[in-house]
Amino acid sequence: MRSVAITGVSGYLGVQMLKKLDEEKEVETVVGIDIRPPSYSTGKLKFYSRDVREPLIDIFAQNKVDTALHLAFIIPPKTHIDAYGVNIGGSRRFLEACEATSVEALFYLSSHTVYGAHPDNPAWITEDQPLRPVRKFPYAAHKAEVDLMFQEYMKSHAKQNVTIVRVCPVTGPEGGGAGLTVLLMPVMIYVTGYDPQWQFIHEEDVTRLIVTMLKERHAGIFNAGAEGSLSYGEMRKATGRPCVGLPVSLMLPLIDITWRLHIQRKSPVGGIEFLRYPILVSTGKLTKTTGFKFRYSSREALMSLLSSKKRSP
Repeated sequence: MRSVAITGVSGYLGVQMLKKLDEEKEVETVVGIDIRPPSYSTGKLKFYSRDVREPLIDIFAQNKVDTALHLAFIIPPKTHIDAYGVNIGGSRRFLEACEATSVEALFYLSSHTVYGAHPDNPAWITEDQPLRPVRKFPYAAHKAEVDLMFQEYMKSHAKQNVTIVRVCPVTGPEGGGAGLTVLLMPVMIYVTGYDPQWQFIHEEDVTRLIVTMLKERHAGIFNAGAEGSLSYGEMRKATGRPCVGLPVSLMLPLIDITWRLHIQRKSPVGGIEFLRYPILVSTGKLTKTTGFKFRYSSREALMSLLSSKKRSP
C-alpha cells in the first residue's frame, strides 16, 4: 500500500482518511481527487481537482496507484448538483480507472441503508440478506446500485482485491451530521407509536477499519457497526431539543408535500421509514475474518457527536 487514491478526499470521511494515512509509514503518496482541496494537507498528498464524472485513468496511471478508496458520494438532494450522475457515473469512472491500471485493491464504502428500513427486518442483518433500499430515499437507492456494481466487478476481476463495507451512520467530534440531520434540527420530529433502535460507528473506528482492510487485503462484503444500539426516544432525549410527534397518517403526507414544494430539503418522504423501523447490522463476519475490535460503542459514538455540537458556538 504505497500509492493510495481517494475519491471525495475533501469530504468528511475523506479528510479523516487523509489524516489516518498520513500516519502510515508505508504509504508514500495519497492521490486525492475532488472538486475542491481538502481542509487538511500533508506532504504525501497529490491533489487533483477533477469531477469524478470525468475519466480518472490518467491520474491512476501517472501515480501508479496500487490501492483505491471510493468515497465520492452526494447525499441527495443537492439542487445544483447531478447527484445520480456523481454517485452512479462517478462510480463507473472509478471502476474503469481501477480496471485499466490493474489496481491491486479497491474499497467501496457502502451503507447499512441498502438493506432498507422494513417491518420484517431481522433483529441483526447479515451480509447475505437481499438489498432492499427504500426507493423513495435516493441516497439509499444510489448506494445499493453502486454496491451491486462493485459486486459484479468483484465477480469478473478475481485477481483484484475488492472490498465492500456497509457502515452504519458515522459520527464523532469532527462529524457534520451528514445523514443525521434529523438529530440536529431545532425541533426534532418522531412518528407516534414507533421507537426504532439505531446503530452507529465512530469516525476513528471507521478510519482504523478501512486501513486494516486495505493493508491486510480482506476481500468480500462486510457489515460494520459499533456494539449496541439506542432507541430513537433515547436519542431525542440526549439532544435536549424540543420534539414534535405525529401519527404516520399525517407525517407521510406532510413530509411529502413539503418536500415537493421545496419547503424543506432535509428528507424526502422515504426518510420517515427510518423513524419507524430499525436497520441493525451483524458484524460477526467482520470480527471473525479480521479480528477487528471497535473502541467505541454506538452510544459512545453518538454522544461524541452531540457533545461536540453542544461545545460549538
